[in-house]
Amino acid sequence: MAVAFTSACIVLGSIGSAVAQSSLPLALRPSVAAWPTTIEPSGEQLAGIERWSRDYIAWKAWFGEWRNKREPSLFGTHSRRQRPDPPVEAFFACPLPSDDVGPLAQSCRLLDEWLRNDVAAEIITQQAAATRTRKENESKTIWWQHVHLDALWPMTQGTSGMYGVLGLHTTIDLTGRIELFLAPGAILMRVPGPSGNGEWKPATDWGFTYRLADFTMPRMRRPATLHVNLAKVWLFGGTENAAAAQNDMYLAGFSLTFRKMH
Repeated sequence: MAVAFTSACIVLGSIGSAVAQSSLPLALRPSVAAWPTTIEPSGEQLAGIERWSRDYIAWKAWFGEWRNKREPSLFGTHSRRQRPDPPVEAFFACPLPSDDVGPLAQSCRLLDEWLRNDVAAEIITQQAAATRTRKENESKTIWWQHVHLDALWPMTQGTSGMYGVLGLHTTIDLTGRIELFLAPGAILMRVPGPSGNGEWKPATDWGFTYRLADFTMPRMRRPATLHVNLAKVWLFGGTENAAAAQNDMYLAGFSLTFRKMH
């Protein structure tokens, strides 16, 4: 009789300890792995645990998107969602079953996360890793993706009747969509001659580039980027046309760069 009474006291003490720990502050609660006993939930209790799991997963998705900003609504903003608390049956149904599969196993993993309260740290870590990976991929741009093929550059200031036909220049990223010529580019110019006929003149240019849009070239199926450029031009070899030899000559025109095929 004494042995039976002692055993009963031990069992009741264990259950009482479990219930008491569920009401402890979050920082003092043990992990699921340290929970003292496992009690098989009924069908209704299991449905409640699974319902909490779905609510908790939905809250995690919401928290990942809106934790640092207000969620807009039709009339102002939505109130902050509260993290759903697990039903008390979940504390007694865990630790994980031996097969470690099924809805209850997933709920126990979520409960362990809930107890540790580390969902915010987990989401922030994941997003930081994704941002770092994206920046690393952006920094591995192949050098030839900054080589521009120029065409159709009319004059914006200077002598009329001058225009750039074909050219080449390279750029470096400056800020946002703006790029700066890495070095003076080369361009073939069509300039007025002394007899009134046009002449071909080589020239060099230097200026800025603005990325307009990405597109895929027809037939070639080659990804490319369209840019608009503004550059100052210096003619080589001089010219008999004094007006065409002036120093303040600017071109504006388009250029293409090609990107890696995925």
